[in-house]
Amino acid sequence: MVQESDIRGANPWWRDPSDIQNDQKIKDWEESAARYVPRLLRAIRYDFEPSNTVVYSLRGPRQVGKTTLVKLQIREFLDRGICPWNILYYTLDLVGTTQGLVEIIERYIKISSGLRGEDRCYLFLDEISSVPNWQKGIKWLVDSDKLKNCTVMVTGSHSIDIRNATERLPGRRGKVSDNYDKVLLPMKFSEYASMRSDRIRDVLEKHLLSVRDRRAVFKKLLSKEIDNRIYQMSAYRDELDDLLREYMITGGIPKIVNEKIETGSISESSYKIYLDGIVGQWSAFQKNESKLKQFCRAAIKSQGSHTSWNSLSKEADIGSVDTASNYAYTLKDLFVLSVIHRYGGDKKIPMIRNDKKLYFHDPYFLHVFNGLTSVKDNFGASLDYVDQEDNQGKIIEGVTADHLIRWAFVLSNKKQTFDYYNHVFYWKDKSNREVDFVLYGVDDIEVPIEVKYRKRINFRELSGLVSFLGSSNTKSGLVVSKYDLEARSEYVVIPAAVFLLLM
Repeated sequence: MVQESDIRGANPWWRDPSDIQNDQKIKDWEESAARYVPRLLRAIRYDFEPSNTVVYSLRGPRQVGKTTLVKLQIREFLDRGICPWNILYYTLDLVGTTQGLVEIIERYIKISSGLRGEDRCYLFLDEISSVPNWQKGIKWLVDSDKLKNCTVMVTGSHSIDIRNATERLPGRRGKVSDNYDKVLLPMKFSEYASMRSDRIRDVLEKHLLSVRDRRAVFKKLLSKEIDNRIYQMSAYRDELDDLLREYMITGGIPKIVNEKIETGSISESSYKIYLDGIVGQWSAFQKNESKLKQFCRAAIKSQGSHTSWNSLSKEADIGSVDTASNYAYTLKDLFVLSVIHRYGGDKKIPMIRNDKKLYFHDPYFLHVFNGLTSVKDNFGASLDYVDQEDNQGKIIEGVTADHLIRWAFVLSNKKQTFDYYNHVFYWKDKSNREVDFVLYGVDDIEVPIEVKYRKRINFRELSGLVSFLGSSNTKSGLVVSKYDLEARSEYVVIPAAVFLLLM
């Protein structure tokens, strides 16, 4: 049974709003070498009409900062003068039943009765996936009108459980203009660079902060025009290149980034924490841990190339084609891997039965699994991997895939039904000439994108891009380079460190 003292203890701002500063997540954030404020913090709308009870979910990889985001949001509410009693936070790690969840909400309503203002209440229910069938409790509370004039945010790391559960709340999630299901992913490169460099942050805020600005610059590139803002960002290329190399090592996970800044290294325990986090979710679906590791090593080996489920199953020695497919899509749902399908140009749909391309969503996840086969410590293995130019190209290709997926979502007019399979592809013609990515959905335009992250580009290697242009209505493409910036007759070449800032 949940004690009233437990609920009060989880909400110290009821005693004094300034007590939020003593919260451990807030203290850790304040004391960190680089304080990351997710853009999602500003993107979620919490205030609605009193009759509109809204239920959001917040999911994403483990240890990416979901609870920190919630605590930062609570602090912002308190700073704005919202009545402390209108804010409830509770972590549900030890609440094992739906009845326990309902009891917490009802006790909060009783405790705060007469102390809450008439304004909206904000309920943050952390680690909701610890409660089996939690959606039944939320459904009952909504139907009983106990959540009237409330915005509820449920969070958790078991992404598949949360997604499946929220699908069983039809008609009980209120009315919102964007999407109910929020995803907190590791930092994009633009967020990472802004956090690491005040100069770059200031330039980005001046020129490329808004979606409208970034979209305008992106559309000019598609007309083979290099906007002046690209040249302004290129003036910081040396610093950006250094930051991009660091990003290839740490990825965008705040704890790892801070550890690298503070110590110059990443500890073995940090690699193990993230490995255990993925394995823990994996094991919840009765899947084999050893086969997971073998499959991820096969995925690392295939990066940058299209492959079949049959090839992956043989390389990983995990059995059937169905097993390889199941593993890949499960890792996709856990935000570890991106699965990119071949583009069916005539129908503009993914060719599900053809070969796929697999990429790690974040470079750090790649290093977590790649280090398992090295005789060196994990950090040393990460440095060795990044020091090889071919591997750098594979990492940047993976980062580009991740950023294109996010960019497609930002530009989508259908965020509640968004599926990146319908927007980010690879392409191959009958002669096996290939384009790394095709972005579809930017004003109904197909954008071919080649990644050539190397010191010198052999432009004869771009025959796939030229073939795509010849077989479509698209007039130009993009080539993501290491250093080069120029507009050519059929495409624009742009350095990766600058291109990623646009996403």
